Amino acid sequence: MRWFLVLNALLAFGLASAAARPDPFEKSPPLPEASTLSSLELPAGRWRIEFANGVRERCDLHPDGTAFVVEPRRSAAGKATLRDGAIVIEFADDRVERWTPVGERMVVEHWFPGSLFPSGNRVLGIGRYAR
Repeated sequence: MRWFLVLNALLAFGLASAAARPDPFEKSPPLPEASTLSSLELPAGRWRIEFANGVRERCDLHPDGTAFVVEPRRSAAGKATLRDGAIVIEFADDRVERWTPVGERMVVEHWFPGSLFPSGNRVLGIGRYAR
């Protein structure tokens, strides 16, 4: 009987915890007013991004705007441009990412297919400079 009560309590707690999690596919907020990258160069180097859905990627960003991403199930070349204070990377495999600087990190929004950019559902991630 005791195990039944414990099981019910764990089940109820698990469902309540799952309901409180943010939706990784929520709609995009508008771009920030301040253009923090408009006069800067692209933040070249290796970046590691971890998304809300558990996917991790490595992205190498070069000063000329070329980019290359590697994930466990994909790799693709891309082209980065500065737009409205953010970096927008369009990848050859029909994906788009928008990176917005927040301190030393990047908030990364990922759209697949790329035609959903900028107002469709996206997955959120945090990017950290690796080298």
